[in-house]
Amino acid sequence: MHLNFNALPNLIALAILVGVFAAIARQHTNERVHFWLVGWALVLLRSVVQFAHVGYPHWASIYLSIALNSLILASIAFVVSVAPKANTLRRQLVLSAVLGVPALIYTNAMIWDVAARNFYYGVAAVALAGILFLIGRWHSRITPYVTGVSCAAVLLLGFLVWGIASGKQDYGVHVILAALNFFAAGLFWYHFRRSSAGVLTTVVGFVAWGISFPAGILLSSFTPSIHVEAEVWNIPKYLVAVGMIVTLLEDQIRQSSHLAYHDALTGLPNRRLLQDRLVQALAHADRAGHKVAVLLLDLDDFKEVNDNFGHRVGDAALQQVVTRLSSRMRASDTLARTGGDEFTIVSEVTEAPGAETLVAALESALILPIKVEGRLVRTGVSIGYALYPDDGADPVALCAAADKAMYKSKRASRSLKAAGGGSPN
Repeated sequence: MHLNFNALPNLIALAILVGVFAAIARQHTNERVHFWLVGWALVLLRSVVQFAHVGYPHWASIYLSIALNSLILASIAFVVSVAPKANTLRRQLVLSAVLGVPALIYTNAMIWDVAARNFYYGVAAVALAGILFLIGRWHSRITPYVTGVSCAAVLLLGFLVWGIASGKQDYGVHVILAALNFFAAGLFWYHFRRSSAGVLTTVVGFVAWGISFPAGILLSSFTPSIHVEAEVWNIPKYLVAVGMIVTLLEDQIRQSSHLAYHDALTGLPNRRLLQDRLVQALAHADRAGHKVAVLLLDLDDFKEVNDNFGHRVGDAALQQVVTRLSSRMRASDTLARTGGDEFTIVSEVTEAPGAETLVAALESALILPIKVEGRLVRTGVSIGYALYPDDGADPVALCAAADKAMYKSKRASRSLKAAGGGSPN
């Protein structure tokens, strides 16, 4: 066995990267990270093959097969990780098979000197048919994304056919690897759709990685005297790795920032964001000459839901409550979760009847029971409201007035139940 110590630095760097992604994957529930880990593990396997190889001619094809197959499968893992419709295990496996099986068959046929051109034409046709079939099956409408992916697949087939017709089947492997990296770049951008440092670095890295394959052919064909060091060819993959890690950090920061202003269970604004929205609403009301209604909602007997059915059912019921309440509000209104079963609404109205209309709509939203995991969950709502500037000139006074009105409504509801009226919530 001959060891290629020139490949050792790359091997060590990739081993460290795989260790980093493994550590991230253990703490991350997103499947995308696990695909990235698989992809980098396969890139590491290729580097191992480059570092250690047996010095016998008949082993050369085996080592080349392992190296190229690993690189193709790694690229497919990166593509699947950000493919928009590959959101279930079954779809992920189907997409991996549609992309991987033809690519691996073509590559290994080239390595083992299959000469029949019709064979390569058939593999290319099957690959195009599979991609177009999935696009048609998973996407019901023709969109710019569908058009772009379809045109890219046809263009890929055109390059493959050109290589086969020229008797240069090995060019097809370079085309496949370049295309997979270009697809990964496009889908990565399409998935995140933001111009952040992490996303841009990853996209640029994938594009450069894809360009490196035809660039290698062009350099060897037209300028064989120019020797490019391996470190230069490795730059794109490190850009991709660094970009992925930075993207994860950006997501973590965005999530932390979101949780600082939103409720984790319902995604609604929390007290902190509510105060900001209320201050803005009061300022706008002053300019426009409108009033602002602050509604405080408290779910009736919701504690019994958690006691009787458990917190999992209670949480699911709470999410459905939010959906129902939101459907009775305007898009400009703010619905915030300010307690376990308490909500606050800020709504600009012209006069008191507007607030009363909103109260009636919200009360009607919970007349029918909620169905969660086959169980019927019943809950009502007690609502109190205060108007700006009639009932308070600042957020503190308004919320205090709404709270007082809400408890008055709750006492009236209990009295009605005790007297035998109302619904058995």
